Amino acid sequence: MRKLTRMPAAIIRRWMVPACLLVLTSLDALPASAQEESQSGIDQGNYNIKQSIEFGVRFTSIGGDQQTYDTFLNLQQGPRLLGFTTEMQSLDHHAALFDRLYFSNFGYGGDPNNVSRLRVAKNRWYNFDALFRRDENYFNYSLLANPLNPVAPPFSNAPAGFNPVITSSPHMFDTRRRMSDYTLLLLPESKIRFRLGYARNISAGPSLNTIHQGTEQLLFQDEKDTVNTYRVGVDFRLWARTNISYDQIFTYYRGDTGLTDNNQTFSLANGAPVDLGVSFNAGASQPCAHTFVAGGSVNPACSGYIDYLRHGRTRTNSPTEQVSLQSNYFKNWDLSAKVSYTSGDMNVNDWIESLTGREARTNLYNQTNSGPVFGRHVAANTDFGATWRISDRLSFIDSFHFSNFHNPAEFDNSSCSFFSPSLLSAPNLFASLATLPISRPCAAPPNGVAGTPVHTTSSAPDVSFAISSLFLKQDEKTNLAELEYQFSSKLGARGGFRYRHRSINDNDFERTTELFFPNNANRGDCALLAGALPVGCTPNSDGSFSFVTPDAVSSADQTLINEYSAVFGLWARPVAGLKISFDTELMSADNSFTRISPRQTQEYRLRTKYKPAEWVNLSGSITIWEGRNNVAEVNNLQHNRVYAASVMFQPNEKIGLELGYDYNDVFSQILICFTSSAVVTGPSSVQCPGITGLIEQVSTYTNKSNFGYFDVSWTPTRRLTARLGANLTGTTGSVLIISPNAPSGPLNSTYFQPFGGIDYRFAKQWTGKAYWGYYGYHEDASDVVQDALAPRNFRANLVTLSLRYAF
Repeated sequence: MRKLTRMPAAIIRRWMVPACLLVLTSLDALPASAQEESQSGIDQGNYNIKQSIEFGVRFTSIGGDQQTYDTFLNLQQGPRLLGFTTEMQSLDHHAALFDRLYFSNFGYGGDPNNVSRLRVAKNRWYNFDALFRRDENYFNYSLLANPLNPVAPPFSNAPAGFNPVITSSPHMFDTRRRMSDYTLLLLPESKIRFRLGYARNISAGPSLNTIHQGTEQLLFQDEKDTVNTYRVGVDFRLWARTNISYDQIFTYYRGDTGLTDNNQTFSLANGAPVDLGVSFNAGASQPCAHTFVAGGSVNPACSGYIDYLRHGRTRTNSPTEQVSLQSNYFKNWDLSAKVSYTSGDMNVNDWIESLTGREARTNLYNQTNSGPVFGRHVAANTDFGATWRISDRLSFIDSFHFSNFHNPAEFDNSSCSFFSPSLLSAPNLFASLATLPISRPCAAPPNGVAGTPVHTTSSAPDVSFAISSLFLKQDEKTNLAELEYQFSSKLGARGGFRYRHRSINDNDFERTTELFFPNNANRGDCALLAGALPVGCTPNSDGSFSFVTPDAVSSADQTLINEYSAVFGLWARPVAGLKISFDTELMSADNSFTRISPRQTQEYRLRTKYKPAEWVNLSGSITIWEGRNNVAEVNNLQHNRVYAASVMFQPNEKIGLELGYDYNDVFSQILICFTSSAVVTGPSSVQCPGITGLIEQVSTYTNKSNFGYFDVSWTPTRRLTARLGANLTGTTGSVLIISPNAPSGPLNSTYFQPFGGIDYRFAKQWTGKAYWGYYGYHEDASDVVQDALAPRNFRANLVTLSLRYAF
């Protein structure tokens, strides 16, 4: 406030009330008024000042699933400061501190999105921009990662009140993201100017996650991720129509997300709490054949968790140097170029995963995994573009892109496992745990007892040290050359050729040292092959077996891909006010990196704009994309087709109408192999070639959506403006559903959003507003029990009353 005290007192009085109310500001998700009263501002001292503030209250009536409503909207009831803006312009452009100031805010005080923006500039000296944004990211859509447990058949001996149906997402999150960006430009009009910048992005808050080891364990995930970016740059404008820029960018990432198990809602016979996970299906013996015993306690032979912890602090740095050029110094030539280089490191120095419980398949009771993770990212990018205007009608355009990156990374994992036949039995500790050199890093669990562990043939090594080194590299070169010709002022065309070459290299290096204690020591990498020990496995005098990778396992692969594309475009203005443009690109490749990467694509784009009169605008567009990778055992076909049209009418200042319609058709099919206890029908259901027990079938996904909208504004008098409109979305689709419990969810749904309201300017500078909005989401009926017990439909009426003051 010390700077404000040097301004005239009248300015301070006009700022005080809005500045105090700024603490409470928030934005309502309602359409703005069709016509706002123009602001001329007031002159005070050397400034013209404009200011507006809007305060109101929202009333809500919400029915149906509150979780889905919060996922989609999260607009709640209460008083709101809907907006606050201040603008100051110097009258003679020679003010002492700044010539221009713009300050706006919305969303503070209760809504999920808050934004503040500040722009301050002083002619010839500086431009300063500051932006702050806070978002509440709530997501709890019950189908996300939901095991879709059936209600029947029931669990015998289940405790009172037990209900296996899950009505929220096991991957729910409720995080807050705070983003800020500050940029300072010094000497903006000089031949050498300097730029400084800083950005910070923090995402933090509670969330849920799952991990599958014996059962689908529900974990509490305390998320916190931070990115800090520092920017320093200088621009050289020493030659006419030429700018050369140099930038140094430092990016630092901090990941401090940890996971714990806070879901021990069941009890063993001794009263100890245990987590059975989230997957319950008595018919499929999940979590086990007899989950509960008499009295409602957990069967100790089941898979369950007593404790779980995973934590690791991830740190990365990515310094980047960048040089860019823009110039039209030479006659008939436009040139642009950019070169950047990044070299950074990633480290996770204290990663640890610890669990206590039971994995019934392996008798695992306690396991600790730890070790460092480290990697490096090196990337170089070059872009060059040139336009040669050969004549007034003919131009040649060429753009070249080169990128090369390689990412080596390594994980050195130490794993210690302890086994027990029951959740109620302490794990047995083999004597060699304390004597063999390989086992010294392993700390025994506090409840361990001396004795021979009880293993199954599927039990992991008791002690394991593994080095896993992965490497990914890609080299890409792309060039697009085009000719553009303008036949007349009403017709033009372009044609060209794009070539893209990619070389993708990946390598996996694995080295393992393992120790297998008795009993059942001949398992895993030491399992007998035709009665003999495999290479790398040696017996020890105490009956255990040691395994060392005989030759480090390394698998290297290289994929070369060449893509050839023909591009063509045409534009026409056959009559005044009408413009039509058509573009197409046809691509063919000789290879693909993934199964869903197309080897052939065709893209067609048609756009029209027509303005037959000053008061009407018509537009339409068609976009068709087709892709396929129909080689043997893939049979991938894709398309995305979009058709859109819109109309705007403004016959006079009193009435305006906008309406539009979009149709979107998405299709994909591919061969997949899977296991399923459900009966899978269809002519393409066959055994997966070369793999016993897997089913091969064509997986097809379809989605067709219809979106329509209209918005009418009517101003019968100068003081009154009324609005009425709606957004309407309907979706139909299908997908291969392997689980018999899964509903189609949003693939068959409707979403209605009508709204209406009035603005009444009852006095100079004062406007009252009243708006209503309805949000109705409905998924089509399903015969699945889970869908009936956990519906995601909702309906909500929102009414907002507000008062706006502006000068």
